[in-house]
Amino acid sequence: MTLPLSETLASYLTIFTAISGAIFAALWLSLIVWALRDMRARTRDPIAQIMAVVVVAVLPVAGILIYLILRPSETLAESYERALAEEALLQEIEERPSCPGCSRTTDPHWILCPHCHTRLKKACPDCNSLMELQWNLCPFCGNQHVNPFQADEKTAVPDTDKEDETTAEREI
Repeated sequence: MTLPLSETLASYLTIFTAISGAIFAALWLSLIVWALRDMRARTRDPIAQIMAVVVVAVLPVAGILIYLILRPSETLAESYERALAEEALLQEIEERPSCPGCSRTTDPHWILCPHCHTRLKKACPDCNSLMELQWNLCPFCGNQHVNPFQADEKTAVPDTDKEDETTAEREI
């Protein structure tokens, strides 16, 4: 009762073909699901998602290659992270104080710009805290009579040589 060699070979070939077909169908379906998930991660456009699935489903081997060539290069998460990084860089650039005279970057603790000598801040005459030029009230000590040039006048020593020259000129 042994089967002839041709029938045994035919049955093995049938089993091999069935197993290969099942593996190919599982691979094909998994590629369709993968393409759908990948496209959902890369775009919110439902038409693009459907087209990606159709291309992979209709063209089992070539469809995945076509999809890999045409799919968007970055995921939505990657583009979101890139946008956050760009926004952080822009915010960092905007937060850096710059001189209104020469537009160079300045230190927040500087009173004068070292490049163009533009006044950047003023010192409170009572507590010597640095304040913005527009402020008329010191937020640190509460002084309400803050003049931007008052601190310079207090620290400046009167030039007696100029007074002597002007009085000497008047006498002549």
